[in-house]
Amino acid sequence: MGDHVPDLLKVLLPHLSRVVVDSVVRLGGTVRIAARCTLPNAPCPACGTVSERVHSRYVRRLADTAVGAQAIAIDLLVRRFACGNTVCTKRTFAEQVDRLTFRYGRRTVTLQRLLERLALDLGGQAGSRMAEHLAVPISASTLLRQIHRLEVPGVPAVEVLGVDEFAFRRGRTFGTILIDMHTRRPVDVLPDHTSDTFAAWLREHPHVKLICRDRGGSFADGAQRALPGVPQVADRWHLLDNLATAVERAVRRHRGCLRPLQPPVPDSEPAPETSAQQRVRDRWAEIRALRERGLQIQTISARLGLDRKTVRRYYHAAQVDSLLHIRIGGSSVLDPYKTYLTARWEEGCDNAENLREEIHARGYRGGRKTVRRFLNSLAERRGPVRGPQPPLKVGDVVRCIVGRPENQSETARQNLKDLCDRCEHTQQVSRLARDFTAMLRRREGHRLTDWLTRADDSQIKELQTFANGLRKDLAAVTAGLTLHWNSGPVEGNVTRIIMWNQKSQPGALFQESPSCY
Repeated sequence: MGDHVPDLLKVLLPHLSRVVVDSVVRLGGTVRIAARCTLPNAPCPACGTVSERVHSRYVRRLADTAVGAQAIAIDLLVRRFACGNTVCTKRTFAEQVDRLTFRYGRRTVTLQRLLERLALDLGGQAGSRMAEHLAVPISASTLLRQIHRLEVPGVPAVEVLGVDEFAFRRGRTFGTILIDMHTRRPVDVLPDHTSDTFAAWLREHPHVKLICRDRGGSFADGAQRALPGVPQVADRWHLLDNLATAVERAVRRHRGCLRPLQPPVPDSEPAPETSAQQRVRDRWAEIRALRERGLQIQTISARLGLDRKTVRRYYHAAQVDSLLHIRIGGSSVLDPYKTYLTARWEEGCDNAENLREEIHARGYRGGRKTVRRFLNSLAERRGPVRGPQPPLKVGDVVRCIVGRPENQSETARQNLKDLCDRCEHTQQVSRLARDFTAMLRRREGHRLTDWLTRADDSQIKELQTFANGLRKDLAAVTAGLTLHWNSGPVEGNVTRIIMWNQKSQPGALFQESPSCY
């Protein structure tokens, strides 16, 4: 080992500066550092008496933070001192190294703080996966025990308080989380979500000057009883969610208008001439030319190799159209049903068997092949079948109305415009809802009273119910639409609690209480 290795270790591992490093070896994927303590004395942890009398020595193995993606293990030779205080409860005690060891610890102070940080920020399973990347493997249960050993910090003086409820057990036991909105960190957890418990906590912390909450009534009542003069701010996300629910009910009530108007069926174009019709036309022209030259039926029949009856029919036909009708058109048992079949084909039905059954109930006695040939002729003349345009989905309409306009696709905006053109009810709902969302996003709370009046005049009962709910909490709603404070940090902490508990303790699920909506 080079002479400068100990100095390098003290630079990379400054917590080893108070001990003497004897050796550094690599065993497998772990770097083992042998060190020993050299301080002449140590204070007793019970009485504080400094002792110099060594009782015994032993080796402590400490895990340390990784260096160069390699795990570090420190074999530290420590001494046990005998306490010289005769009234002390301890006979002997082990010496501790500042910033390196702590009592009963099998890790260094640096590693212990790192694991505590991982446990607090990520929880059990996620923290365990991150620890593997840091080359300090540890189980999820051990990480959770680090949290349980930490002392609960005192509640600081919170001026802006965020409050929300969540479920310790889904649908059974609910609690309340309190957040410092300045630091966005939890300050306390209450055992239930009643107004009495919340009011009692506020009385013990009268320094609160503003309360951010959801639309739940228990927190509003508790805050009003404990701190009647403190402003309350309703969460904007819950306001938007309540509006979306009202808009969905209003749109669903007129869901018959969600089906787009089908474009008119274009007039049938004349069918292109078939090869058989072209042969009839060519043969009529040829026989007509021979007739004009003065040839008789018998001669023409012999020259062209045709039957005399066939030649006679062409010979006496003044126009070729009569021959086409006799040769190709004819009458068919399908003729009375062609209009119905064409209409059903335009609607998107091209199954010959199903259509045969439909017209069979109307009196058709032909076969499926006749229907299939007619459908094939329609496909040749008009192209592939185009089914009817599906109706709009209620959820898509609501998202287009309530969502940000810049996030909507051109198709969604056009569909909403077409829907509003054919449904005056939806047009009023869209206009009022978009005005409210614009007021919410721009924080123009001074317009709320005018909007409530317009909602009442609209005669849309879903928005009237929504407006009545806003009036019951008018001061908090106005503050939510005016101030920049919002319950986003509260919701984020509730979500983190849910995710942490689901990953760390799957048997005890946390869930946000549905009453807050």
